[in-house]
Amino acid sequence: MIAGGGVGGLEAALALHELAPGRLATELITPEEEFVHRPLAVAEPFGLADVTRFALDRILGEGVAARRRDSIAEVDPESHEAVTAGGRRVPYDALVLAIGVRPEVAIKGALTYRGPADNSAYRDVLAGLEAGELHRIAFAIPATVRWGLPLYELALLTARHARESGIEGVELTLVTAEPEPLAMFGHRAARNVRDLLGGAGVAVHTSAAPAAVEGTELRLVSGETLATDRVIASPRLEVDPIPGIPQGPHGFIGTDVHMKVEGLPRVFAVGDATWFPIKQGGLAAQQADVAATYIAGLAGADVERTKFRPVLRGALITGETPRYLRTEIGDRDGVSAAGGAPLWWPPSKIAARFLAPRLAALAGSQAGPPLTDVEAPEAEELARAEADHADAVELALGMADADAIWGDYLSALRWLDLAEELDFSLPSAYVDKRREWTKAAGQQD
Repeated sequence: MIAGGGVGGLEAALALHELAPGRLATELITPEEEFVHRPLAVAEPFGLADVTRFALDRILGEGVAARRRDSIAEVDPESHEAVTAGGRRVPYDALVLAIGVRPEVAIKGALTYRGPADNSAYRDVLAGLEAGELHRIAFAIPATVRWGLPLYELALLTARHARESGIEGVELTLVTAEPEPLAMFGHRAARNVRDLLGGAGVAVHTSAAPAAVEGTELRLVSGETLATDRVIASPRLEVDPIPGIPQGPHGFIGTDVHMKVEGLPRVFAVGDATWFPIKQGGLAAQQADVAATYIAGLAGADVERTKFRPVLRGALITGETPRYLRTEIGDRDGVSAAGGAPLWWPPSKIAARFLAPRLAALAGSQAGPPLTDVEAPEAEELARAEADHADAVELALGMADADAIWGDYLSALRWLDLAEELDFSLPSAYVDKRREWTKAAGQQD
């Protein structure tokens, strides 16, 4: 039984189907009907991308897992049963908790950015900049937040929007308790991100924990204040209580290196609800893969049980060439990598071994092999790889224009899909063209 239809839950289902074919009857329990591809949410207020939604049944396909529309309310470890919110007692041989978290306000008075649900409010912020009502925006990452990448993206995309819209006098500031920008990726990546922010005109205050909004100021824990017209903040996270499951502060669930819940046989936890401090889809997928190897072994499959050794992969949306970041967390000898060339393949925002190829196939791209890392190029090779990447995007956009001139709008749209896959977003002019060409292609049909 898998509880949760997010990245961790879906990756676990797909991994079990691949690792123990025909040995398991898997059931996925979730109240949701769709999987929302959240990492692209930050680009939506700028008209650079749309949040993609996939029907869960399409992702699960034939034979991967049965789906029950419900949620887990309680677990009885002794009887190996889960009690659902609908009141059913469902037996399990192994249980994977991928229940996710509940985002809450971390800084009162700020706009808490949680994803797609807050994009309308952020469009209002952009409208305030365009109207000259707002001039100073602060992006605040509290000390309790270990994954603030979406706010880095919002800051970079806002700087680009202001520049392209000809808005003058805009002051953008990113405030974070981290010692360096995105410090969890290592020194090389941090320098790369700091240079990227500086080039975009975003001021950075590191080792500065934001505390509260007071009028037109952001107060820091140190007592220092920053003048601002609006504060955008990351949320703090809470996990709903589940009777029968040992939970720590704020509801997070402790596990061992095999993702087994402490003290409970055959109960596993993966994703944001676990103790691991960095909450990110790619790490949730790695945890799901680890749990799947253990469960597949219990079912008699010839699979080596793995341990959770996190590799953090992040693709930073900038509105231009994305920045790929990668590091092995906790490996003192590991070398972080950063640059404009993909560091894993397929180069998806959610770096998941089985889910990423499945989503690519559903989106119309060639699925290809499971997730694999690409060796980080040296400086000269990196410059060449970044140039090749930019050329590939330019070629795809050029071919889209050429096909549209000839009236082949379906082909033009396919080229736009390829360009978006390479850069995660489209130039604003091509977002408008996509709407025009989609309408024209529908008229031709």
